[in-house]
Amino acid sequence: MEFLNFLLILWAAWLVWRRPERERLAFGLLVASCLLMALLFLVGTHGSLVPGVNL
Repeated sequence: MEFLNFLLILWAAWLVWRRPERERLAFGLLVASCLLMALLFLVGTHGSLVPGVNL
């Protein structure tokens, strides 16, 4: 899933660089990528009392 996230960010950067008129699609891809990151974090820390991050 992290690789899919990386591909979404890469695709958004390519769209902004090569086709600036598709900026709205690139922004949508970045929003989808952020939501996917948040979902992966919530699924990964669902069962733990304290999230698995450095405190």
